[in-house]
Amino acid sequence: KGESHQRRLTIVEGLRSADVRKLINAMPNLAGSVKSMPDEGSLRPETYFYVHATSRQALINRMQESREMALVEAWGERDEGLPYDSPYHALIMASIIEKEASGDDDRRMVAAVLVNRLKKGMRLQSDPTVQYEASESPTKPTQITKTDLKTKTPWNTYVINGLPKTPICNPGQGSIMAALHPAKSDYMYFVSDGKGGLRFAKTLDAHNRNVRLFRQYRTAAEKGRSK
Repeated sequence: KGESHQRRLTIVEGLRSADVRKLINAMPNLAGSVKSMPDEGSLRPETYFYVHATSRQALINRMQESREMALVEAWGERDEGLPYDSPYHALIMASIIEKEASGDDDRRMVAAVLVNRLKKGMRLQSDPTVQYEASESPTKPTQITKTDLKTKTPWNTYVINGLPKTPICNPGQGSIMAALHPAKSDYMYFVSDGKGGLRFAKTLDAHNRNVRLFRQYRTAAEKGRSK
């Protein structure tokens, strides 16, 4: 009938470019191979439609073009006074937010904390930036050690000042919007509550209490699983 059968591929938020390339190279019904490793953060997570024998590289190119267009558009509507020199810096921030938070509200609050820390010259101290160097895949992050925290890499924000060298994943548009429109808050710290959410704090003392609560919850959960 001259009709094309549309197939689809969904790239989820937070994957690294290496993971996306591996996924696409393993898919049937595509042609050729991905010629080179896409830059980290350059691929837009969303659902892409394609037909049989579509070039794998062409699919990657579409993901990069979609990312570029969406980022430029979002950059043009950013809040004033943000500590980013370019859309690329906002993309780096968005990749950290993507790995630190899940819900839209938490994303904007995490963005507020990270922006506040940048403005005050404080290190971001984000665990996912440590895991980027220490783990081969974001789907299987390694347990961070004290040695990892002290190891200087271009991504370890416990050691370096400012933003990492590159994004640490391919963030979704929600995280980009959070980076460009952070919540209005004077929070300076956050930590997991162990239940999928986050606890925020304005002072180090309050943050340390939240950390103790998280450790207590994790210890109780581990004991429950061992029974």
